[in-house]
Formats: sequence, structure tokens, C-alpha cells
Amino acid sequence: MMKKIVTLLLLALSVSLFAQDRKQERIERIKALKVAYISDRLDLKPEEAEKFWPVYNQFEERQYELHKQKRQLMFKLKPENTKDLSDKETATLMEQDNQLETEIQNNKKKLVKDLQGIIPNQKILMLKQLEIEFKHKLLEQMKNHKRRR
Repeated sequence: MMKKIVTLLLLALSVSLFAQDRKQERIERIKALKVAYISDRLDLKPEEAEKFWPVYNQFEERQYELHKQKRQLMFKLKPENTKDLSDKETATLMEQDNQLETEIQNNKKKLVKDLQGIIPNQKILMLKQLEIEFKHKLLEQMKNHKRRR
């Protein structure tokens, strides 16, 4: 009996780790596609790319953390989670939401400022559009993939 339990636990753990590995692989593949898409469309020269990517990657990491905090906060702000909160607690959550939105916008402004002098302003403007295009293309591919299943 104990062997069966241990075997089942090991199987469950390996399936869980496999799923996490696959998720991480997908994330890495998406990041690589995004890098290729932006590099190609921005037509970055080698010296631009060398300076651009560390700045952009730092921006992306910060945005990821801020959006992660935002998702956690949005869970707390669901009606079923806020119905028993006092006005003061609700006001605090709303203020946290406003602060996160401000930080997200400030991070975008910082990116623009940090990229000035690295790439031309025209490419900075293009970058914003390319990020939107990439996201739409990715979502469309995901929809098509689900339809084929």
C-alpha cells in the first residue's frame, strides 16, 4: 500500500514538473519569437541591438512583475472577495490599484527615456506599435491552435 502511494506521488510530481517545464518552454519560445519579430521589424543595427536589448529586457521584467502584482490585486478586487470589506479596506485596495497603474505607466516612460540616444525616436514609436502587433498575432495563433484541437 505504501509503495502505491509513493508511486502515485512520484507520478503526480513528475507530471507536474513536466507541465511546468512545458510552460517554461512555451514562455521562452514566445520571448524568442518576440525578440526576432521586434529585431526584424525595427531593423536594428548590431550596435543598436547591443544597447537596445538590455534596456528592453529590464523594462519587460519590470512590466511582468507589475502586471503580476496587478493580477493578484484584481483577484482581491473581485466582487465575491470584496463584499465583506470595509470602506477603508476597499479604498486601500483601490489606491494600490492606482499606484500600480502609475508604476506601469512610469515604467513605459522610463523605457522611452532610456531608449532615446540608443535608437532613433521613429524606432521608439514603431516599437510601441510592434508590441501591439506581436500580441495580436500571438493571440490569433493561440485561437487558431485551439480551434484545430
